[in-house]
Amino acid sequence: MYDDKFLPKLSRNLLEILEDNEFYDITIEVGNDPYVKIFRAHMVILNYRSSYLRRILSVSVNKNKNDGSLTHIKLPNISPEIFQLVLRYIYGGRLSLEEYDTSDIIKILVASSELNLQELMTHLQLFLIKNKKNWMEQNFNLIYRTCYENDSLLKLQNFCAELMFKEPEKIFNSIDFVSLSEKCMIVLIQHDNFQVNTIQVWEQVLKWGVAQNPELSSDPSSYLKDDFNVIKNTLKNLIPFIKFFNLSHKEFLDKVYPYKKILPKDLRDNLIRHFINQLNNNSVPNITKEFDSMTISRQKSLSIEKDFNIMVDEINDFIYKIMNGVLENKLIALKVNVYFNNHNINTQEVYNWLLNNQVSVNSIFLLGYFNFYGIATSKDNEKAINLFINASEKNHALAQYFVGDYYKFVIKNEKLAFEYFEKAATKNYAAAQLAIGTSYRNGIGIEKDFKKAFYWYEKAAKNGDIVAIFNLGCCYIDGIGIEKDDNKTFELYKQAAKGGHSDGIAMLGYCYKNGIGTKIDKQKAFELYQNAVYLESKIAQNNLALMYEQGDGVTKDINKAIYWYNKSANQGNEVAKNNLKALQNNNL
Repeated sequence: MYDDKFLPKLSRNLLEILEDNEFYDITIEVGNDPYVKIFRAHMVILNYRSSYLRRILSVSVNKNKNDGSLTHIKLPNISPEIFQLVLRYIYGGRLSLEEYDTSDIIKILVASSELNLQELMTHLQLFLIKNKKNWMEQNFNLIYRTCYENDSLLKLQNFCAELMFKEPEKIFNSIDFVSLSEKCMIVLIQHDNFQVNTIQVWEQVLKWGVAQNPELSSDPSSYLKDDFNVIKNTLKNLIPFIKFFNLSHKEFLDKVYPYKKILPKDLRDNLIRHFINQLNNNSVPNITKEFDSMTISRQKSLSIEKDFNIMVDEINDFIYKIMNGVLENKLIALKVNVYFNNHNINTQEVYNWLLNNQVSVNSIFLLGYFNFYGIATSKDNEKAINLFINASEKNHALAQYFVGDYYKFVIKNEKLAFEYFEKAATKNYAAAQLAIGTSYRNGIGIEKDFKKAFYWYEKAAKNGDIVAIFNLGCCYIDGIGIEKDDNKTFELYKQAAKGGHSDGIAMLGYCYKNGIGTKIDKQKAFELYQNAVYLESKIAQNNLALMYEQGDGVTKDINKAIYWYNKSANQGNEVAKNNLKALQNNNL
């Protein structure tokens, strides 16, 4: 039987060795200027307590063994105060967490992750989850960023995932919620378990939007047109998920109407019509005077009865707009469904009407759209495409784009696909203009022509297409169809990143790392790469791996380099595959 009563004495002796200034054989430079401190330690202890330090020492010792100099290593990512606590744990195996603020415990956890102290990482995570749950809920964004920036913190990752799934409203009301990413905000407000009422959602989303633009006042009465446009652009991907039609007329008037310029025009008009009808039905006198008189007179002229022709035109307009703005096709059907729910549209009723009323080009297209996505009916691609072709012959731009997509990806007739894309592009449809630009750039269905590729990318970008804005940045950085221009490269990637384009975020990081159109800022590059890798950017995954491999702007970490090279290579990035192969060959 083992008796551990001798361990406290052993722990004290080891700490005495740490504090002894005679027998050390390594110095450790910790922190960044001007906050740097030199620690003295013993390689044999560091070697057996931390696999990370073992790797560093294996290189440093070999480098210095011939000249007899003292081994010296640097740990710039850890503060001296935190490292002192961790070093005492390494020697004495003890750490009294009750003495420290929770924020300091988080810093100790990050340091232990960098040093790969598995035992301490597990202990700290369990301590936080058991004893600091409320604090972590109130500071969710800090915890979320910390655990997903450190792949080994799986217990905290599980904590975050469970909180987002079971109690998303706690995150929404946390102290630092304004620092949440747009992607995280969307996940929260559309969650089935979300128990926050609509007006609270709107107020918090608005607060989040203003916080992303600190130069703006929190008082909308002082906003100019440009200020409203800034907020409108910031919130454009969140607004479709807010259930404005669940508000009372008073909530709408008091809380939403002052910000009416932030809302898309079709949504704004439908909301005004909805609340006017609600007021008329409830016979509430004199309340409508609070609405803009010109808007009310226009809306009152509309029939309260269902007018399917108007509805069909409005749905077409909405689909047209989102297909010009959504990054991924799979999100289009989701946004349309959200639109149907927010506008209380009975899709089965609309579908039945469409079957018997193919009276306009919009109704022909929409019936095809319902069949294509299986809305109120089972999916029927053949029927959908026939309807799209019918509508495209009547010069319906959206239908022409869908037919072009069908010929490109299903029939594999790239020349015919180009012809349909071109028809839609000449009608100023951004998604088609992007497709035409890509065709000219890569010689798909048409002979390569870089100048024409640039021309169509530029037209699509002016119409707000984020992918086209990113592609324009690529043209300027590589001189494709236009002379190279570092400043325009930087600004275009910045626009694409602000619009949520994952590769745009990655390439903005590339600009900061290499000083393209801006000053070199490797810390900023590292942060942007980290943001983009979790949006599945294979460019960012490769570039982040490269930083870890070279120790460029970040502590060198071959394991993390291999991890991110693998992530990028698995997405088909040939550059990452080659980098991974070279790294593995060099470390044989």
